[in-house]
Amino acid sequence: MLTLILAETEIELIPKEIIHHPAVISSAKRRRKKPEKIILDSNYHHNAMKKLFEGERRGRPDILHIFLLTTLESILNKEGKLHIKIHTRNDEEINISPETRIMRNYDRFIGLIEQLFEKETLPGIEKPLLRLKHNISLRQIIKQIQPDITIAFSTQGKKTSLPNYFMNLKNKGHRNIACIIGGFPYGEFHSNIEKIVDDVISIYNTTLSAWTIANEIIVNYENTLLVTQN
Repeated sequence: MLTLILAETEIELIPKEIIHHPAVISSAKRRRKKPEKIILDSNYHHNAMKKLFEGERRGRPDILHIFLLTTLESILNKEGKLHIKIHTRNDEEINISPETRIMRNYDRFIGLIEQLFEKETLPGIEKPLLRLKHNISLRQIIKQIQPDITIAFSTQGKKTSLPNYFMNLKNKGHRNIACIIGGFPYGEFHSNIEKIVDDVISIYNTTLSAWTIANEIIVNYENTLLVTQN
């Protein structure tokens, strides 16, 4: 089984510091929602976010949207061999059922995530497709999974050929693999990632998008490790 963890994902409700900013008020009024019930989005709240700590890094639900569209539609997920977990900058965990189908329309997706933050399970309590939990650290998520090996992908990691790396995992008998990908637009993990994973690797000489890394992981997993499990 392959588990993909999108870590420190830049998705959150409007922070209290900017809840009365005109850009936020205007956005909320346009959507007929209370400001505290909407997702921070740099597309609409850029001016307000200048007042936030790490404002240039935050408010990127688009990263999560494209990541989910890519991974949930993968053959690996359709075959039932992929788990997806989302960890947010505020230590929330979003569990995604493999059966989930994410809408391609971005505004509808934002509405879905806002519902999730309000209700915590969607569509209902029994067999939810999406479930939100609070106060769950990245370390705790990894502990829940109990993988054979946990790998973080970072430009600061050792340069690695992913096909060769996965072939080495195959030879070592590793089958349950967790891969951590940053859910932020730039920079490095806030977590002391080296202390909570088994390995930190880089697969390219410049920064790649989260969904590009996910695609590379899925394809190479299918071409190496998955073959040994059939």
